[in-house]
Amino acid sequence: MRFSNLKNLKILDLSANDLNISVLTSLKLSNLRNLKVLDLNSNNIESLISSQDEQNLRLVHLEVLDLSYNFFNNSVLSFVSEFSNLKALNISGNNLKGLVDVTKFGALRCLEELSMSYNKLNQFVSTNANTSFSKLKSLYLNGIFLEESSVPAQLSLEAFPSLKKLYLTNNYHLNQTMVIQTSQVLSNLEELFLDHSPLSINFLQNISVLTSLKSISLRDCGFTGTLPTQGWCDLKNLEEMDLFGNELLGILPFCLSNLTSLRLLDISQNQFTGNVATSPLIDLILLQYLSISNNNFQVPDSFKSFANHSNLKIFLSDFNQLVPDHDHVQTRVPKFQPRVFTLSNCRANEELTKPPSLLYYLYDLRYVDLSFDKFMGDLPYWLFENNTRLQVVVLKNNSFMGSFRLPSQPNLDVWEIDISNNQIQGEIPLNINQSFPFLSWLLLSGNDFGGEIPMWLIRMNSLEMLDLSNNQFFGTIPKEFVTQSSLLYSLRLSNNNLTGKIPPGIFKSQSLNALYLDRNNFEGEISNIHVSNSSYLRILDISNNNLSGELPRWTKNVTYLQELDLSNNHFEGSIPEEFCYNVDLWLLDLSHNNLSGSLPHCSSPSSPYLSHIYLSKNRLNGPLAHSFLNISLLEILDLGENNLSGSIPTWIGTFSSLSILCLKGNLFFGEIPNEICELDQLRIMDLSHNQLSGHIPPCVGHLIGASKSLFSGIANWELLTLISDTSTEMESTLMQEVNVLPEKFIQDQVELVTKWWSHTYEGNMLGYMSGIDLSCNQLVGQIPLEMGNLSDIHSLNLSHNNLTGPIPSTLSNLKQLECMDLSFNGLNGEIPSQLTKLNSLAIFSVAHNNLSGLIPYGKGQFGTFDNTSYEGNPLLCGPPLEKSCKETNSQPKVPNSLNEEREGSLIDMDVFCTSFLVTYVVVLLSIGAVLYINPYWRQAWFYLIESCGTNCYYLILDNILRF
Repeated sequence: MRFSNLKNLKILDLSANDLNISVLTSLKLSNLRNLKVLDLNSNNIESLISSQDEQNLRLVHLEVLDLSYNFFNNSVLSFVSEFSNLKALNISGNNLKGLVDVTKFGALRCLEELSMSYNKLNQFVSTNANTSFSKLKSLYLNGIFLEESSVPAQLSLEAFPSLKKLYLTNNYHLNQTMVIQTSQVLSNLEELFLDHSPLSINFLQNISVLTSLKSISLRDCGFTGTLPTQGWCDLKNLEEMDLFGNELLGILPFCLSNLTSLRLLDISQNQFTGNVATSPLIDLILLQYLSISNNNFQVPDSFKSFANHSNLKIFLSDFNQLVPDHDHVQTRVPKFQPRVFTLSNCRANEELTKPPSLLYYLYDLRYVDLSFDKFMGDLPYWLFENNTRLQVVVLKNNSFMGSFRLPSQPNLDVWEIDISNNQIQGEIPLNINQSFPFLSWLLLSGNDFGGEIPMWLIRMNSLEMLDLSNNQFFGTIPKEFVTQSSLLYSLRLSNNNLTGKIPPGIFKSQSLNALYLDRNNFEGEISNIHVSNSSYLRILDISNNNLSGELPRWTKNVTYLQELDLSNNHFEGSIPEEFCYNVDLWLLDLSHNNLSGSLPHCSSPSSPYLSHIYLSKNRLNGPLAHSFLNISLLEILDLGENNLSGSIPTWIGTFSSLSILCLKGNLFFGEIPNEICELDQLRIMDLSHNQLSGHIPPCVGHLIGASKSLFSGIANWELLTLISDTSTEMESTLMQEVNVLPEKFIQDQVELVTKWWSHTYEGNMLGYMSGIDLSCNQLVGQIPLEMGNLSDIHSLNLSHNNLTGPIPSTLSNLKQLECMDLSFNGLNGEIPSQLTKLNSLAIFSVAHNNLSGLIPYGKGQFGTFDNTSYEGNPLLCGPPLEKSCKETNSQPKVPNSLNEEREGSLIDMDVFCTSFLVTYVVVLLSIGAVLYINPYWRQAWFYLIESCGTNCYYLILDNILRF
């Protein structure tokens, strides 16, 4: 394709086309003499001149050039300088490195906007003092000082005297002194963005020279301590200020009231304290946007300090402390009429049982969030009555009760209602579709709604998300419920009392994206349903029902399926190979069924994203073989409580992302392969109740790493700007903080025996749980000393094996350990006293071993363990056992040879024998002397001898010789 015939073309966009220099040369762009805008961003271009064509592009009228996110190097600077009429140049995200001398742009006297962000620069300077870009208004240098360099970073902006907007965000190696010195020459600067660039609090004391500054953004800059009272408070023209996400504390300085031009202020995600009613915020009456969320402010429930803030349209005060104001009674409509009002997670005072009375007098609300405040009383339906342009109402996780009352007049703007987790009773109002004709999200979970699912819900044509879970609904799902709802993409009916068969049409919906029917009483088979490729289901959860028959094979036709949960049903038969051919599938849960046969052969090409597999508590048999070989993204593999056999394959070590491995309750035998130690992301390993033998690999001590969250949340939905139809760049960014409920995914869960109980850990809790369970096997040898390296482990169970040797004192390094079970082994020696340093230990058992010595009782957590922790060790003594012992300062030496045994014995055997013979002779001589001297004793002695002889004679005669 060529553009030779488009000589009058003024705008050309070739972005994201995978273009290279060869293709670009063939297009003959030089023929476009009148071109004013050229966009080449996101291609593979390294140069604008090929080796065959040394002629430059003759685009003399070009005003806007975008070369961002290609592979240009520093040589491009000389090339673009020939476009003398250029007004905007973007070369961000390329391979520019080291020094950039702005004098190379000297010919670009018309340049108004320059972006060089995300190149690997360490110096941005001007080597010619006479070079001046008098028309440049905007300069973007985000992320240019990302990497540490041996050459000190330099930033010189003297060549831009007219600069009004400067972006220096994400510069982790930016020198604060350099920024302060640079600001001295930017007297005309109006907007300064330094987000995510580390600065000290002193920076705010040195920016008073920026007298023209109107907007400053300092999000996540690492500020600590209290705000200074000098410098920044002198910026009388400042209109927008963002200090989100720092570590500032203390009360707000009163000099803040000097900034009377402020329209936008975000000080959320800090540690500010004090009462808002007495803070300088009350003097900033021009504020339109105020966010004080996630601090330690006291917010009076009267909000009287904002009564005259007629311009304040967005007020965000989540995660503070709402306090009662007993001296104020609201009697009239205030000038403060916000459009966005959030007060979630704020109630800390038991006196505050109802929403603030201010809300009764607001009439212009568009978005209100009172979630997680434990408010009581009737549902505040008057919010709908008083605010006719209301769009979003979030009242979840309170204690509102009564029925769901509708407003007297239809509200055409409401698109989300979330009253989840309250105590609302009765049926869903009959005319809700008439009161809210454009309702998109209706979230009613966790209440006491009952009755059958109303048919009229299908007439809500705009409904996209419906959550009726955790209520008391009963009956069947209407057959037409989903097929006639063309926009419904998320349906959650979990944990109700629904019965009957699941309508087949619900699986065929072309709009439904997420379907949750779990924890009901559905029955019947679903294997014979015909589902075409037109289904857009991504999440299907029908677990915890009474479904039976074989597993459905039609899941292979659900092209976009990502999560499939059929657990806790009565499915039987084998697992179809079709389950391995959903390209987007990442979670498969078939646990707690009656499945049999061998494991399916899932591999990386057919299931590239499969990462969570749950097949536990079935009747699966056979070896692991190559069932899940080469699934590189596997994170959770739970095959527990089946009849699987054979050895644990060595390829188990190829799962570099594996965090949870559960093979318990099977018939695996042989040794634990050393390759299992290559699983450096492993957090939970349960190989208990098998027939494993051999030694515990010492490298197991290097498995469990530091705690981290394994499951990240889903990106929040962005609320439309509600201040006006137009907003500044900072306002648009800040509005992303006002979030609505994201779609929930199936929760991961794993069962692990800790503290002698079987616990099910699910959701984000899995990210903070770690443990190793090798119990009930046939392991031998000693406990490896290396297991003392498992510093972040919470549970260790090695019980019911044949382990011998002493308990390693290195186990005292397991500071996070809550449960240690070493019972029913052959361990010997003493219990190491160092274990008393385990302050988190709640369960400890060494019962039924061969341990000896004094129990380290009464020290730390060891003072809480009773005798059951030590029983079955005959040589143990001391509390809590009844057997007492005396603790010695030294231990007896164990003899290594006969000589050592004799040398180390408490009795000299030679001396003993001699003493015995001498004593024996002395006793005989003494008896003879006594009998010789005393005739009476001598007569008695001989009489005794004669009687014993006579008795023996007759005993033999009567009992032996007569036979």
